[in-house]
Amino acid sequence: MSLRSKECRWEFRAPGEEKEQVPAFFAAHHVAEGAARIMMRRGVRTEEELEHYLHDTLSDLSDPFLMKGMAPAVERILSALDKKEKIVIYGDYDVDGITATSILVRCLTEMGGAVSYYIPWRENEGYGLNAPAVEKLAAEGHTLLITVDCGISSADIIASAPKSMDFIVTDHHMPPEILPDCVAVLNPHQEGCGYPFKELAGCGVAFMLCRALHLKKSGTDYTKTVELAALGTIADVVSLTGENRTLVREGMARFLSTDIMGLSALLRAAGLVDDDTTEFTHADQVSFGLAPRLNAAGRIGHASTGVRLMTTESWDEAQELAQLLCDTNTERQKIEKDNYMKALERIAELGIENDMALVVDGHDWHPGVIGIVASRVMETFHRPVLILTVRDGVGKGSCRSIPAFNMFEALKAHEDLLVQFGGHKMAAGFSIEEENIPEFRRRMNEYAGSILKPEDCVPVLEVEEILPMKDVSIDFIRSLDLLEPFGCDNPKPLFAGTGFFVQTAWRIGQDKRHLKLRVSQESEPVEAIFWGVGDEDPCSAGDTVDLVYEPEIHNWYGEHVQLVCRDIRVEETKFLTRDVLADVYLRLKEILNNNEPRRADDLVMKVYRGCGGRYSRSMIGTALAVFEELNLLNRYTRNNTDFIFRRVVSGHVDLMTSSVYRKHMK
Repeated sequence: MSLRSKECRWEFRAPGEEKEQVPAFFAAHHVAEGAARIMMRRGVRTEEELEHYLHDTLSDLSDPFLMKGMAPAVERILSALDKKEKIVIYGDYDVDGITATSILVRCLTEMGGAVSYYIPWRENEGYGLNAPAVEKLAAEGHTLLITVDCGISSADIIASAPKSMDFIVTDHHMPPEILPDCVAVLNPHQEGCGYPFKELAGCGVAFMLCRALHLKKSGTDYTKTVELAALGTIADVVSLTGENRTLVREGMARFLSTDIMGLSALLRAAGLVDDDTTEFTHADQVSFGLAPRLNAAGRIGHASTGVRLMTTESWDEAQELAQLLCDTNTERQKIEKDNYMKALERIAELGIENDMALVVDGHDWHPGVIGIVASRVMETFHRPVLILTVRDGVGKGSCRSIPAFNMFEALKAHEDLLVQFGGHKMAAGFSIEEENIPEFRRRMNEYAGSILKPEDCVPVLEVEEILPMKDVSIDFIRSLDLLEPFGCDNPKPLFAGTGFFVQTAWRIGQDKRHLKLRVSQESEPVEAIFWGVGDEDPCSAGDTVDLVYEPEIHNWYGEHVQLVCRDIRVEETKFLTRDVLADVYLRLKEILNNNEPRRADDLVMKVYRGCGGRYSRSMIGTALAVFEELNLLNRYTRNNTDFIFRRVVSGHVDLMTSSVYRKHMK
């Protein structure tokens, strides 16, 4: 089932009006019917699957030795530990790389290893292994280099590296045809890998390596840094299903009691926890609160700050580094905003607004923010975006895609123009000679045009079902917590509601960027909010609308339901006449003859009956909105209930001064 608003296409996971029968075992596990239906749509169909979904712990993770290459990797690392060899962890500069590096550094240090780490400069060295760094590390006496979150595409660099150094590659990116020839390659995506869960992030692969080391060394499993695995997994936007769901849920459960001082300090510096915080369960707090701050280290500073934070044993140093990352993130936001505006100007300059894939280049844009800029441009245009910053004749690119377009395959189809590339279906990176950019733009646009249809470039909202407000209670909203943690492949449930009547609408926030509504649907009114609506209001008082929303519990003078609106369709109706308004106003005067306030819902019902049912309740509500706009009625809210009273006005009232009347005038 698919509906279309002005902005988005609504696709329903549960088409039709009939509700699927929920098996009895859900109730036996204390899962409410509404939450059970959502779980069933997400693949939980049997009681065994429900048990795993609700109760899997770290002890339910697969045997790490099922991962191809694990046995030789463990053997070589344990040998290096026994011989006190110098081991270096070579990571990436994003959150996944920072956490993966920190996981291995903490684990191997605890096992007595002589461990250091190296993360390349984003601006000067770029992603992954580079020959000068490898030679430098070998010259410093490191005899074992372990990559995390990178290395799968570095076969040539490893082949030409000094023979004094052995390599173990741990990665989760899609493997190329030629894999590195080294001690071991750990990557669930490689051909012949028996590890059953394929969607681990780089930090997840590193965590499995630590588990295998401990199982081999002492026969005990390893769980100490699962908090970092949770953080990196959320930040890398991999699938939050299966083992990733377990890692994230178990890891976040330890956030408030973690022994990792840097994580504790960052949680506090970001304002996500304080002494009164009792639980931490929402993955979006990590996505929007922690990850950007840790990412900022690698974007406009050096990612080693993040690793220092996550490996320090000094509380004073942890606090200092956490605050440094918060300050760096503020600076990153300013640079990002500036580069985003430059990207929009460049798109207009090139005249490529209607290209099916947007290849946008600029000189000396900050390389640390082009990935975020690509995401923002993609959200604006909803099509594949490739942002390049050009310096010294070479463009370094970061890409973001839409579901219908595989970015990794797109780059592979144009590898004859590229210096190098790598990544995923939805996000990737590459470099290219500046002189090849115009041809790359032309060919990429043609390639995208051959794959994408116009409807692919319309954002899609996946909606669970049409849910009347009478079914949206505080208990129902709380029941959805069983679905946490939310993220990729397990998104927050969205619902649709039809025939909402907008009683009031007003701007809120310091810069008035948000819109607050009170809407009703044959029931008590509820508050609904649109965040960051821009200059134009999506609706106004008196409108009848359909909404896609996320229900939440709002704590303001007690708990009540609030709808966080994601999209809207306004019913275009022309039904008001002067005669209708006159008829309704006469009934209002009769009801409000003593000027005492009346509950808004009661007032609408009394007018409805007084008019003999000639007008619908939404028509009467719209008439009331006209009278409020003309100051003939006033409304106020007490204890989440709307009251209306009549104002006595002398003189003539011009209906045409009411925007609500003009909008619905027949």
